[in-house]
Amino acid sequence: MTQQILVPLSQLDQSYLHEIGITLGHVVRSVDLAKLRAASIRVIDKWRLLAGHVEWAQHLSSWCVRVPLQGDVTNRLGFTTTKLKIRLDPCFVVNEHASAQVITRPPLNLFRAPSIPSDLQSYATSKTPIISIHITELLNCTCIGFSFPHGVLDAVGIGHFIHGLDAELNGRPWDAPAISSTNIVQEVLDTLEAAPPMYDDIHRETAAFSALKRSMEHASFLNKLAMLRHVAYEHIWHGVETRTVYLGEKVVAKLLRETRSEVERLGAGSVSMGDILAAWILKALTVGDTDDDLICINSIYSIRAMLQENYPAIKDYPLINDKEIDNGFTNYPLPPLSKQQLARMSVAEVAILHNNSLKPASEIAWVQAYNKYTKKTLRGRIIPSLRKGEEGWLYSNQVIGRIDRIDYGSKMFGVWIWFTPLQPHNQVGVNKFKGGFLIQSSNRPARWRAVAKAVEELNLPQPRL
Repeated sequence: MTQQILVPLSQLDQSYLHEIGITLGHVVRSVDLAKLRAASIRVIDKWRLLAGHVEWAQHLSSWCVRVPLQGDVTNRLGFTTTKLKIRLDPCFVVNEHASAQVITRPPLNLFRAPSIPSDLQSYATSKTPIISIHITELLNCTCIGFSFPHGVLDAVGIGHFIHGLDAELNGRPWDAPAISSTNIVQEVLDTLEAAPPMYDDIHRETAAFSALKRSMEHASFLNKLAMLRHVAYEHIWHGVETRTVYLGEKVVAKLLRETRSEVERLGAGSVSMGDILAAWILKALTVGDTDDDLICINSIYSIRAMLQENYPAIKDYPLINDKEIDNGFTNYPLPPLSKQQLARMSVAEVAILHNNSLKPASEIAWVQAYNKYTKKTLRGRIIPSLRKGEEGWLYSNQVIGRIDRIDYGSKMFGVWIWFTPLQPHNQVGVNKFKGGFLIQSSNRPARWRAVAKAVEELNLPQPRL
């Protein structure tokens, strides 16, 4: 009998991510299908977690992955291909000569087979492989899609799969994450929960926690139904579109230089590249709005490095690093801003606000309080709240995942992300690409017209002194 272990998922994996599927898409000139399939199987064979299947463990009251520690894994990779005698329109790819541009997302069916589920319950019922690859060969390019359950892998997890695949394709060594019958992230969270409160009174100690309570709620049936209706309204009535802004290396350097110069003049310390990108895209997307609704922005913050740096008692956990495959994150909210407030602020001022909002979330006390609140008050199931006169936004800097760093042996033209079964609106994700950045969002067409103008301004040549 094949030796197996049961790997439980953490409370973060099951807060709402267990109902979501993700597809990562790469557009390349061409790819050797047999070589790609063989390399993917080798990755799964070495990283045995990916050879497992999802199941519900009643005795643990938790979703788990049942992992075979030996045996052939060929059937634990979903691999489908198709050919179409059409050309992919240039509007779907990055122009190699452009310094900045807005790109339309191509159709999902080029990257994802229709039989792939999204939620963990469907993965468990069908025993679908954790990694499914769908390839569509077109006349002028090839679309490669990697589909997986968000409850098992996040941007870092799929990024590590891409890292392993790149190594296998190009004959380089790599280290697969170790497998354990305990969930390291959950052990850390349990340790924090059992520790004395690090905030004397979280409700008074940080305004950020108050903003968090305002922007998130329990994922009850009625609350989820209300959210689905709202998303449907945005997609059907307002025609929400998913596009990506490509900012090339020179444009990014210009934006960085100008913003940091103003931050220095304001005497506000320093801001990161992530702060500046968040500020620029939020300003660009909302500059044309005429209403004065409040914008409630939740940013996603990785807790991996912070756990090691700020809580010595857990430094011995071997996988709390960039190889950890669990969803290791927390939310940090910005204070609610009216659109008119945001319009009056410069990119530098919004970047400063973003940076200052991150500070309480970069403390271990925040992680302790956040997880205690979501587990006890929201009963471990969370979704963005909907309030009249407010817009909920989600910002996620996914650069740590390195999902663009793979050499297929031919030129890459684009990187895309899909969330299934539903693409939330007002969601922004950032990834690196060819020395620059891709900023993907789902928003109304009018907002994309405003972004196009902002991109045109970035493309203008600098005046000579």
